[in-house]
Amino acid sequence: MPFSIFTTFRNSAFYYHHHFCRLRPRHRILIEGGIPPVEFEWEKKRTARRQRFGQFGLASGVNLEELWPTVEEIEEEEAIGMYRELQAVLQEHKQLVAERKKAEAARDKEIQANIKKYPAILKKYEASQIKAEKEKDEKELTLERRIREIHEYFGYWLDPKDPRFGVMLQQKEAEEKKAEKMAKRAEKEKKKFADIV
Repeated sequence: MPFSIFTTFRNSAFYYHHHFCRLRPRHRILIEGGIPPVEFEWEKKRTARRQRFGQFGLASGVNLEELWPTVEEIEEEEAIGMYRELQAVLQEHKQLVAERKKAEAARDKEIQANIKKYPAILKKYEASQIKAEKEKDEKELTLERRIREIHEYFGYWLDPKDPRFGVMLQQKEAEEKKAEKMAKRAEKEKKKFADIV
């Protein structure tokens, strides 16, 4: 292929960049550092013009008078209370900090008082636990004893909801009733023997 200006232009990065990267003209202008023209309706809105001026400065060609808020908008923002004076905000912040410190001091004082009461409260709690243990029914104690025996029989902990546990518990209760009957019978026999002698 003979050497020509067209072939060197075709082989250049400029030609490749503009014809094969598939960027739109607007994006190519942005990549090259230029300012793209206003093409779309959304670019004509005030927020877009403000953004354009912020990005490109005076070179954007945006009229600065259009960027400022109108009197009605300023009055509306003041009515809403969107913007406040710095001194008022600082004063409010100081009050919030003072209230927070006061609340923290009160909480610290309460914690210190509770720490001083802690040993007495702990003794009271432990005494109530001991009392509660003593007040347990005999039924609960016998049930606990049976459960322990069943656990010892199986050699490992068994869930009380397990069907094997229920069967074993019934067997233990039957054995205890039988032993109780035998004890009563033996006692009667002793009384009879004592009466005879």
